[in-house]
Amino acid sequence: MSFSAQKLALIGVLIALAIALKLPILTVPNVEFFTFIVFSSGYLLGTTGGVVVGIISISIYTSIITPYGLPPLPIALAQIFCMGLIGFAGGLAFRLNAIALDQNSSFRPYLSILILGISGLVLTIIYDLFTNLATAFVVGQFLPVMIAAIPFALIHILSNVIIFMVLAPLLMKISKAQPAKI
Repeated sequence: MSFSAQKLALIGVLIALAIALKLPILTVPNVEFFTFIVFSSGYLLGTTGGVVVGIISISIYTSIITPYGLPPLPIALAQIFCMGLIGFAGGLAFRLNAIALDQNSSFRPYLSILILGISGLVLTIIYDLFTNLATAFVVGQFLPVMIAAIPFALIHILSNVIIFMVLAPLLMKISKAQPAKI
């Protein structure tokens, strides 16, 4: 696998953007742009690029930048796996032409926004499920951890659905302006 200089530069920018957009809203629990940036990186760079951005950005954030300290290994691995999966899903969405701005249809942009909202919903559920299961494993109490996680997961899911749907037109515009897959 080789990346062009242009693709490497874009990978670096997207990693920095994912981390930089996480920091200003740390005080708002479970609201973040990280997931959307990683998904978008897959959409713009392909599945491999999305996986790379997802894995590197969450690894840097959880090991160096987070003010909460290092997570236990099972939780960190769940985060890394899920962010890689989210980047892969963005690339898959591009390959399947699931999100595209079609000039011939006035309905297509709305369908793309809906598909992005559903993508945000499903990917956030997967992320929260894996990380909460890892937390339950670390703590050693399944039911109390999973019950306590419900309100936080609901906030995370709802905020990501909104973020994915609101930023969908931006992603469609960027992908349309991009001359070809880098």
